[in-house]
Amino acid sequence: MKNIDLKKLGKAFLIILLYLVIVPQIISFLVVPFIKNFDDSKFITLISIIVYIVDVIIIFIIYRKSIFKEWQNFLENFKNYFKIAFKNWGKGFLLMILLNFLIISLVGSLASNEAQNRELLSEYPVFSFIAMVFLGPILEEVAFRKGFKEAFKNKKLFLLFTAFLFGAAHVINELDYSSWQALLNSSKELLFILPYATLGYFFGKAYYETDCIFTSITAHMFHNGLSVVLILLASLIS
Repeated sequence: MKNIDLKKLGKAFLIILLYLVIVPQIISFLVVPFIKNFDDSKFITLISIIVYIVDVIIIFIIYRKSIFKEWQNFLENFKNYFKIAFKNWGKGFLLMILLNFLIISLVGSLASNEAQNRELLSEYPVFSFIAMVFLGPILEEVAFRKGFKEAFKNKKLFLLFTAFLFGAAHVINELDYSSWQALLNSSKELLFILPYATLGYFFGKAYYETDCIFTSITAHMFHNGLSVVLILLASLIS
């Protein structure tokens, strides 16, 4: 345990809990009484918009000092940090594509998270674009990496832990918890932790190499932006 700062580890987990559970639950509780005649998709979209905004505000308040310092660092070293971001993204992207291909050939379908993102893009393209390309990468990089980098003193431990956590966060919510049988049937989704974790590993590596969270945010934004553009182009062609 000498390589782990337990206090900072607890803080990092608390921020993830705020981001993924506490804030969405509070927002849902506050908004529901004012919603009338909203179908599920519109309701979920409205909640998501509010949650993203509140999460961004909270996380930036928590890390405001280091965030501004790292932003200055990023601007001063933009060319070098961009190269590092792109290099690590390229490695992660290639490995992710390979793993996705292998897993899809085994299970016969896309990851549910990916399928859900495509559906949201078709229904709410403007919000989905902003959320996936800008807000999502900022929140995920700060929540899943910044706090844990301060908690783990060992590079490999930091990279592996945050990569798995990042991968799990994109998959766990897609499991069917309605019954034990349903959970078992949907457990194949767990395989998709690997491609997400692989990409997360290289995002973390970009961050670690520069000690600047905006390097990994840049890599994450580039990846999501490219994915969104390809999905939109595919939908237009079809």
